[in-house]
Amino acid sequence: MREQFDARQLVHTPAEMMTELVQWAEGMQRDPGITFGIDAIDKVVIPMRPGNLVCVIARPGHAKTSLLVYLARQEAMRILERGTQDTEAVVYTTWEQTSEELTAMLMADVDMDFSDISWGRADLDTIKRKAIKGVKQPVWIIGHGISRAGLKVPRMTPDLVLAAIESMKADFGVTPTMMLFDYLQLIPTRVAKERVQQVTEMPILLKELAMRVGAPAVAAVQASREVDSRNPPIPELNDAQWASSIEQTSDKCFSLWRPIKTLDENSDVEVAGTTYDVTETLLIIRLLKQRGDRGRHTWGMYFNPSLLKLAEMEMDQPARDWTEGF
Repeated sequence: MREQFDARQLVHTPAEMMTELVQWAEGMQRDPGITFGIDAIDKVVIPMRPGNLVCVIARPGHAKTSLLVYLARQEAMRILERGTQDTEAVVYTTWEQTSEELTAMLMADVDMDFSDISWGRADLDTIKRKAIKGVKQPVWIIGHGISRAGLKVPRMTPDLVLAAIESMKADFGVTPTMMLFDYLQLIPTRVAKERVQQVTEMPILLKELAMRVGAPAVAAVQASREVDSRNPPIPELNDAQWASSIEQTSDKCFSLWRPIKTLDENSDVEVAGTTYDVTETLLIIRLLKQRGDRGRHTWGMYFNPSLLKLAEMEMDQPARDWTEGF
């Protein structure tokens, strides 16, 4: 049976508009929104709000997934601090990794970094101890898992994924506070010839989902190869496939560049008037667009991909154990 919708819910009378405006403004003051948790970025970037679509553009290996996992961990810690993990959660949808790999990234810390787990040399007792604590972690994954290989698992088409996210409230009593999608160009289609149209429409669908669910959506986007020949090779909005749809629909866009991937270690590089030493932990983040405010800023950040630690260059502090408090 086709689901019936009340079209009246799309109509806002002037009286309703004014009431909703006041309620929205009150909500803005009560809820600080979702931030990066880094002063240098948060003083420039407007907090992510319900209904926002945020895109992160980068070439392969330049920390798209790592940044999304970092954001997921930050919001998960805020949920734990509020004590609302039974009714709120971060939703991470991945077409690129197994659920086990993503869980390992989420759980990585100074006692158990992701590279050790990937090599198979992590201490099993430590993994088991973390797993027991992690049962209550407020991050839900939508994706395929090795443990379910061979079972009849449906393809993760957009309609199925969006329906699954919207069902969380009804089926589990859990409301998403943040949704992450990794990554845009990997989302499958039912018919190959619809591929271009599908990806062009995906930003619109994610934006609509963010408004319906009432949570920000963050999507990773792969940059084109043309970026590699640029100096410096930092993606711009037009470097994303089907960029016009992303540019028009998104509320914020960021691009990423790990200089160690394209330059010699211990060399130096100048970006936006600042010179940086090229190291394994240098990550360049550029704000390309921000609806409602200035949309251009560049930061050089300390980033440890094994521990999923992101910090200002001068704030190299030990990574926080994100499972603390379970």
